[in-house]
Amino acid sequence: MRTLVGLTSSGWTEKARWALDHHRVAYRFHDYVPLIQERWLRKYVAPGVKASVPLLIDPPGPATHGSFAIAKRAEELGQGSPLFPPEHLEAIHRWEALSEQVLDVARTYAMPRMLASNGAQAEALPKFVPGALRRLFAPTARMGMRFVMRKHQVPESAEALIESTVVPALERLRAALGGRPYLEGTFTYADITAAMMLVFLGPPAARHLPMGPATRAVWTHEGLVARFPDLLAWRDALYDKHRRT
Repeated sequence: MRTLVGLTSSGWTEKARWALDHHRVAYRFHDYVPLIQERWLRKYVAPGVKASVPLLIDPPGPATHGSFAIAKRAEELGQGSPLFPPEHLEAIHRWEALSEQVLDVARTYAMPRMLASNGAQAEALPKFVPGALRRLFAPTARMGMRFVMRKHQVPESAEALIESTVVPALERLRAALGGRPYLEGTFTYADITAAMMLVFLGPPAARHLPMGPATRAVWTHEGLVARFPDLLAWRDALYDKHRRT
């Protein structure tokens, strides 16, 4: 069976999962454990390519790497309304590029905060670790977080990047929507990738994306929540209407 390898709290993984679920593509989800499973992950990527998630393993063919490529693959494999209508491809590529920039900043913002949160570290441990032992094993999660920071060269502070990159991106999204439910007149991958930029306003509701309270707090920037309540309402409505699992 196809396997999607990813991180539950990752916007990149959520893009891939949303596209696969939208197209009713059957798969099992493997919650990747950084550092510990790095060597295993490398088996599925081409030589010279950095091993990262999301990754769709679909034997006997090669694995599909990256959320955008996985979403395109889901469109080839599945059913339902298209997420990549030809007439909207140019706009979809623009929103994807902007989303990638914002998610890079989101990781820069969240990772140091995770390192400072014992609760988030405990929540990041694999599900097989018993609840009573999660606090005890939190340093293991901290090692994985430091590994991710080194791997992706995450700097220690993101506040300047939030003002220079995230705020203009969210203002651009607000202007493009203009109060409408969709960026391109109908639901497309542009809406999915743009919705991921709003992780700074807090992850989606637990019914869509289960996540512990400490991890939710780590990703949430209260200043941006206060500045963009309309975008938060748009994202939540989009999830309620289109995020099927």
